[in-house]
Amino acid sequence: MKKRFYLLFIILSLVLIGPLSLWVKSSHAADTSPDDDIATDTPTYTTVVNTPTFTPTVNVTLGHKFYTFDAMWTNSSDPLNDPEAIAISPNSGHMIIADSGNNRVVVWDGDGKPLKSIGSFGPRADWRNPPQFNDPCGVYVDPAKKLYVADTQNNRIVVLDETGMVLSTWGTQGTEPGQFNQPRSIAVDHFGNFWVLDSGNSRVEIFSAGGQYNATFGSFGTGDYLLNNPLSMALNNIDQGIIADTGNFRFEVFNNGGTAVTQQGWFGDGPYQFKEPNGVVVTKEGWVAIADGQNDGINFYNSRNGEYEFIGMWRAKDNIISPNYDPHYKGIACDAQDRLYLTDIKNNAIIRLKPINKGEASQLAPTPTPTPAAVSPYGGNGYPIR
Repeated sequence: MKKRFYLLFIILSLVLIGPLSLWVKSSHAADTSPDDDIATDTPTYTTVVNTPTFTPTVNVTLGHKFYTFDAMWTNSSDPLNDPEAIAISPNSGHMIIADSGNNRVVVWDGDGKPLKSIGSFGPRADWRNPPQFNDPCGVYVDPAKKLYVADTQNNRIVVLDETGMVLSTWGTQGTEPGQFNQPRSIAVDHFGNFWVLDSGNSRVEIFSAGGQYNATFGSFGTGDYLLNNPLSMALNNIDQGIIADTGNFRFEVFNNGGTAVTQQGWFGDGPYQFKEPNGVVVTKEGWVAIADGQNDGINFYNSRNGEYEFIGMWRAKDNIISPNYDPHYKGIACDAQDRLYLTDIKNNAIIRLKPINKGEASQLAPTPTPTPAAVSPYGGNGYPIR
């Protein structure tokens, strides 16, 4: 009897202990965390590699806006046609405009009223006769009321008296000293020498007051202190020549005699950037104002400390003249009241800006420094002249 009882007990024990051991084994296999139940697994991340891109800030301060819109003139009865350059008479304050598309020079008073039209199309420039021009692109008037015209496609400088009659001419077409290939700008230093920007030859030629050739500096290229179709030039109070090196999207500065001082600029629309620098003037404050045709405005640089540092800008789009106004500025001039005048070849108009006593901060989204492939969007050949 006892043997049967022990046998039955053993059989029941085996039946119960087997499933219990399996349950304990599976329970421990599922719970491998520490006693405090704090997870120790490290999360995994998928790394995505992207090509770095330039992300601009919302706005960047670009110095101050020193000028604001003052006046705009057109002449519907005798309209301008591609006005290239402008000068202000030191005696009368009249506007002297190189109306290149009409092959003439026009004189307006300080209120934009036409006073005189000088010249017609052709190659002649006979002494004491009315001149003929072919695409005149530069003008200068001296205190003695003589008018000097860069007769660009006739490759010469024409000197006129105050009545508009020819006194003399300088230059012929060519590359030799004293010759020109599309002269575009005229400036006079403190010694009375005339600096002529010989644009097509990418150089500057210097003449005496009587038109005698003295010196040349500059040559064509894209490297340091080389010129590529420069379109404008001005002299500051120490006779440094500031040149709008249009095809290289910069300006360059040379001492009297052609010694290089500095070069500033590359392609873009921010500080030290240009898309078409084509008009230069030194204001009464001593600032260098550079008109940019494609950026529709002016960049200002302080030249008084010799470093030509960027100090501000004016943009037509920021100083709303008209909701539909779309300009293309070419020439620039400054009068005795420190007002600036711009030629607008797209609208055949003259714009005047007046100085602001307290400059307003101007802002513009920044432009990244371009890669070599983006420096010149014109195939490496510089900016095409019209």
